[in-house]
Amino acid sequence: MHITFDFGTVVWVVVGLLIGFGVYQSSQPTAPTTPTAQPVGMTKGERLVLALTAAVAVITIGNYLSGGVEKVEIDKPRPSATVTTLESPN
Repeated sequence: MHITFDFGTVVWVVVGLLIGFGVYQSSQPTAPTTPTAQPVGMTKGERLVLALTAAVAVITIGNYLSGGVEKVEIDKPRPSATVTTLESPN
């Protein structure tokens, strides 16, 4: 499969990474109201998964909207070698 990167893809990757960073920062747990209370919010792993999902979604949808899917090239399968046997008459 051949993949080409153009300027639009680079722009969407940068925008996706910035949005992912913003989602990660905005989903920080809130400070507890009392000293003995647990923080309310997501763990670091959950925040990271949310941020990566947001970044991938922005890159995928944005790139599709800006250029669309024009062509997908898949490598053609190579024919395998065949072995033929000749039987000798007895």
